[in-house]
Amino acid sequence: MKGFFSLIAALSVVLSSLLLPAPAYAFPAPSLSPIVANAAGVDELRNNIDDKLSTDYGFKIDVNNTNVSAFAKYRGLYPTIGGKIVKNAPYDSLEDILAIPGLSDTERKRIETNMDNFTISDPVPALVEGADRFNNGVYK
Repeated sequence: MKGFFSLIAALSVVLSSLLLPAPAYAFPAPSLSPIVANAAGVDELRNNIDDKLSTDYGFKIDVNNTNVSAFAKYRGLYPTIGGKIVKNAPYDSLEDILAIPGLSDTERKRIETNMDNFTISDPVPALVEGADRFNNGVYK
């Protein structure tokens, strides 16, 4: 009987080593730095979105590139008016916003009141692709 239990114990050790996954070992990845040398030889971290943030886009609502949640910081624009602005983009000029079909007089006045908070630039695919403009999944 003692031999039978020894055999069972040995088989369970062998089977558990075969069936359980081996531990994962992490090795440092090679450096994939996005540093780009500019003409002066100075390294800087930049991409096209960084360039856009250095314009009015970083301080105002770019109506062609923003998502609807950006309108929340201005009273009366979120979510209805902001949704209409985002849904009807892109625009050629800021005045085109006032021509959105179905705007009420109150909505038009709120847009006119906040026109100084808007800017416009060409749409950037990294900012406008997908449904993130309407629902970016950030909930407070």
